[in-house]
Amino acid sequence: SCVTYTVILFRYYQKKKAFEKLSRGSSVDEIELYDRSRMSLALHGMCCFIWTGITIMYFVSNAGHLVVPKSWSLFHDPAATMLEECFMDLVAKILYMALIIEAHYAAFDEAKRANRRLAELKNTMSVVWESSSDTIAISVRKISGSVTSMVSPSFFRPALVSTINRTAVDQISAIVLELQHSEVQKKRGSLTSSTRIMPQNLPHVALRIIEKADFAGVDLHNSSDIETFDGIVRNGDKLDPMGLRVLAFTDMLSRAWQSNCDELVFEHDAVLHDDGLPTKF
Repeated sequence: SCVTYTVILFRYYQKKKAFEKLSRGSSVDEIELYDRSRMSLALHGMCCFIWTGITIMYFVSNAGHLVVPKSWSLFHDPAATMLEECFMDLVAKILYMALIIEAHYAAFDEAKRANRRLAELKNTMSVVWESSSDTIAISVRKISGSVTSMVSPSFFRPALVSTINRTAVDQISAIVLELQHSEVQKKRGSLTSSTRIMPQNLPHVALRIIEKADFAGVDLHNSSDIETFDGIVRNGDKLDPMGLRVLAFTDMLSRAWQSNCDELVFEHDAVLHDDGLPTKF
């Protein structure tokens, strides 16, 4: 039986050699396939370790008393076999649980999967994304109901130019907006105007500006550099230019997500300037 068991060690060696030839890739599908292979190899290695430990401990607990002196009382204790089995059972459960939890988060974390999809879509559309004067938004609804949207900077460019220099604006790759489920469900009209909404009723939106140099390694789960939209109010009832555009885009996103249609075309007016005249989108 021991000779038969060694096959698992040989198979682990073969799989490890094959895994070393794999590359992580750049697309979401390639990364997920790589992660699955890595977790599979880790599980195989864990089985080798645990089963080898169980085999060794079996011989130690059952035959150890034949080769050690009486002073080693534990090996001569009738309960030695039970203690060995309980110990190995506990070790196996702890190690397997740690691996199962890691596999669960790798395979079923819908937030990370959604964010990886957003990043891949943005990379495949990078040429259009960077050069188009039209606004492109990729929006994903999570299981929790919240909506993460990655928006090309063209819609926010006039507001960004008014707050930072144009050279810095050209280095911006995307704007990320995070809407909570309650905000998506609120009824929105076809006109966005700061005069129609009280400061205390502003939607709660997480806002993040991502530069080109940081986009490849961006972590959308990191909230250390996220602004809260209701902190953009200025002078009590007046929004700054960036706040106006965030509010307008939030209204448009909410209207789009409230529809169950596969395709939806609608017009939206937004008052973005001091002259009070609406801009049609």
